[in-house]
Amino acid sequence: MRKESILLSLLWVFLLSLVFSIVHAQEITLQVWDVFDPATSKDAVEREKLLRKFEEENPGIKIQHNILTYSDLHEKLVVAGVAGSGPDVVHMLGEWVPEFVLMGIVEDVTERVNAWNEKQFFPDSTWKVATYKDRIYGIPSIASPRVLLYREDYLKKAGFDRPPDTWDELKTVAQKVTGVVEGVYGFGFCSSSNAIRGPQEFLPLLWQTGAEWVVEKDGKWVPGFTVTQAEEVFALYNDLMNTLKACPPGSIGWEWQELDNAFTMGRIAMCYNGSWMQLHEEEAGESFKYWKGTRMPANKNRTTYFEVKVEGIGKFSKYKDEAWKFLAWILGKDQMALHTRHDNLPARTDVISLPEFQEDEWKKPFFAVIPDGKSFPPIPMSESNKAMMRELQAVLYQQKTPAEAAESLLATLQEILETINE
Repeated sequence: MRKESILLSLLWVFLLSLVFSIVHAQEITLQVWDVFDPATSKDAVEREKLLRKFEEENPGIKIQHNILTYSDLHEKLVVAGVAGSGPDVVHMLGEWVPEFVLMGIVEDVTERVNAWNEKQFFPDSTWKVATYKDRIYGIPSIASPRVLLYREDYLKKAGFDRPPDTWDELKTVAQKVTGVVEGVYGFGFCSSSNAIRGPQEFLPLLWQTGAEWVVEKDGKWVPGFTVTQAEEVFALYNDLMNTLKACPPGSIGWEWQELDNAFTMGRIAMCYNGSWMQLHEEEAGESFKYWKGTRMPANKNRTTYFEVKVEGIGKFSKYKDEAWKFLAWILGKDQMALHTRHDNLPARTDVISLPEFQEDEWKKPFFAVIPDGKSFPPIPMSESNKAMMRELQAVLYQQKTPAEAAESLLATLQEILETINE
């Protein structure tokens, strides 16, 4: 009996190990690379909970969540792509899509999207950002236009009962608000050579002159602006920084972290910014009640930047079906309503229409300017973004006049487009 008992025990151990091996052989891990950090974002906290819920509902799939900054994410995706590897799920700024398509590091999901019965709930303007040459490379997740964010209390203290409505008014208000409270400057902007937020502020100003960054002519991309139009933009920056001294003197080279912190801490009265600033409500304390958003001051027109972020599948993923299953689920109506509730804006119209979004006073100014919104052109923007910021810094450091910077930017863009058109 003892021998039979031992044999039976060994058999049970064998069967259990066999079952364990089979289960784990079937289990896969999806590598997800994005910027959604629960330590800094309430929406990211909700998203993290959803990752665990997806695992519970799909026992054979685990999520390995890798959180990076935007600059690190871009660099890591490029390096991994060159090596023929990378994540299963890719988070992208909309302007990265053409670049990553041409590099061959993001999957074409056109057929999957067209067969998806929820495609209809995303506006064409968002699908346009996820598309390159009529092929779709991801699902829009966040769609947020920029507004002029301002401190109502600072403006009133300087004698203004409304925000500026034109470029000239912007300069006037920025100058008069500067110093109205000790240590406060009228305006702040990004000009970092890292080229994440800066180009998203520069291009809308160029659009407001009636220009485009590029236009397609005879099947090729050519510059869409004149030297005079670019000079107008550089002159506006130069006036705010150097002539009127309405910006913090040490702010040349700011990236989004410095800009957002300066507004949160009350060091600047106005800036162009997005809905994510709501995540700084607790840091701002009582002053948050004075934070207001409005349409960007106009020049020839009032165009603003419409930021669409895209979630795609890595070209080298071994689990593309599972990655698609995850994306279609996390960007479904119920899930999107949870992870865009606090400091982001949803891409889905059926989520935007929910009462909790429509009645949110913070979100109203952002929804109101969606008709003014415009996204980057469908070309690789990395090199031209860097060129914008190089020329802008040359103006801010007074190494070039606005006219000289405009001429140089146009010439550099022509060279970049020659490579793109090859």
